[in-house]
Amino acid sequence: MNKELDDLKKNFAIIIPEDGLDEKTKYSIEKRKPLNIKLGFDPTAPELHLGHAVVLKKLKEFQELGHQLIIIIGDFTALIGDPTGRNKTRPPLTKEEIKINAKTYLDQLCKIIDVKKAKVYFNSKWLDSLNLNDLIKLFSHLTLSQIIQREDFANRLEKHLPISFHELVYPIIQGYDSYKIDADIEVGGTDQMFNCLVGRDIQSAYKKEKQVVCCMPILRGTDGVKKMSKSLNNYIALTENPNDMFGKVMSIPDNLITEYIDLASSFSLNEKEKIMGDLKNDNVNPMEIKKKLAFNIVEQYHSKDEANMAQEFFYKQVQSRNETLIEYQNINFKKINLEFSSLTLIDLCKAIEVDKSKSQLRKLIEGGGVKINNEKIIDPLLKISTITNDTFKIKIGKRGFYQIEIN
Repeated sequence: MNKELDDLKKNFAIIIPEDGLDEKTKYSIEKRKPLNIKLGFDPTAPELHLGHAVVLKKLKEFQELGHQLIIIIGDFTALIGDPTGRNKTRPPLTKEEIKINAKTYLDQLCKIIDVKKAKVYFNSKWLDSLNLNDLIKLFSHLTLSQIIQREDFANRLEKHLPISFHELVYPIIQGYDSYKIDADIEVGGTDQMFNCLVGRDIQSAYKKEKQVVCCMPILRGTDGVKKMSKSLNNYIALTENPNDMFGKVMSIPDNLITEYIDLASSFSLNEKEKIMGDLKNDNVNPMEIKKKLAFNIVEQYHSKDEANMAQEFFYKQVQSRNETLIEYQNINFKKINLEFSSLTLIDLCKAIEVDKSKSQLRKLIEGGGVKINNEKIIDPLLKISTITNDTFKIKIGKRGFYQIEIN
């Protein structure tokens, strides 16, 4: 059991209290009772990404040891919006948007954990029924000084940025979830530590055993700087198609390879040690290690065959300098639904790659990342009709190859 406990502790950045996991595990063995392991998600976006998977993989380890996973879908708290890591108030979502996002979350959780064996609750089940007296009693258990000590709020106060009152109560309401489900352990990223600790305070106030807070490190996004986030567009979604997933992993800066091997790969401990050793070898090209990493990640969320095809696609589209190998996606201009005579380069790129923002595309064009018929174009507002009025090829970034059929 000591080895199992040691394995569970691996990769945790924070455990509060320090001996909490040991004590909870000991209690579980003595009482022959599985622990309640809590993970909460606010369905504020339709996609889960590799950053979410870091925590989900740790939950899978708890599940494989026979503990009870309890997934909280924060359909009520999503109406408030988690202020964690925010320098401004989140825009509110509609109930319909939350419902759609929640459905996709549950579908994607199946990629990592056994959802059929987990208990899944929507926190509106108990939060919707709280009356004003209940809320006043709940809010009385924490002070304003405790709440505004959190880094996000302290930073906003220092910069004289507004904080809405509903944001102040968010961690208290989320903490109430831990009380309602009798959470023994709450797992989250280090950015969620404050919210998880409030859960301990709420449990204590309601005379319940306090949960242990276990926080996983934050996986940085493809920009190599900030945490992986959909709002920052530096994420790799679990539902990403194999070619894009492979390509995005290949695009991470070399300084992130170790982090992704540790947190995002499924390599064994021995495999990880060997790869880490190769990284220190000046004779080994980091790109070769990244290819192994990209293959591993695609295989996790798709299949070995699809990982092989994605690797071949990457070679033809990006790595090889043989123009004859490149595959161009055919796009009929009529489907773009824009007026060709006045069409600018940036508008064409936006119509083709809708997920990219105009500011991203502008930066890409001005940096020489867009070519038409193999000619670099750096003016975002250049009219396409001044370059060509016939079928043409356009390359957007490193992986976007398209052939535009005008007629």
